[in-house]
Amino acid sequence: MYKNCLTRLVAFYAFAGLCLCPAWAQAAEINTDAFVAACSKDPIITDDTAFDDGKATPKAYCECVAAALAKSDLGQKDVDMLIKMHNEDISDADVESYPKLDDLMIANEGYEDACRKTLGLPSDAGTDVEEVPEGEDDMMPEDDEEAPAEEDEAPPQ
Repeated sequence: MYKNCLTRLVAFYAFAGLCLCPAWAQAAEINTDAFVAACSKDPIITDDTAFDDGKATPKAYCECVAAALAKSDLGQKDVDMLIKMHNEDISDADVESYPKLDDLMIANEGYEDACRKTLGLPSDAGTDVEEVPEGEDDMMPEDDEEAPAEEDEAPPQ
């Protein structure tokens, strides 16, 4: 009798696990609709000259990046941070509470580069923004400093 009850109990839990497994898998999927909307409206994307030839649209590009995000191991929190990036809403508090923000931005850049390649867009006319390292913005001589003298001699003929 106990063996029959135990078998039924095991079967019940196995059946419940199989029924709930798709729900767990679905809960792990990320929602990229808001990402596509934010990305498609981002002036850095929409003003990109790579879309001028009509090979792809900014929305198709953003959908490609969203598909790459969905295939990655990123979570919804990561996608939400990228939405904030496209909306230019990242605050200092966000930066402090998200210690791997640089890693996320680098990963996103990789997804963007892969989509550019897939869509046949030039990779050099991209959305990558390079920051000027500190101290290099003052490389030009100031008014009180002398510029290097140019030689007035004509080259020999």
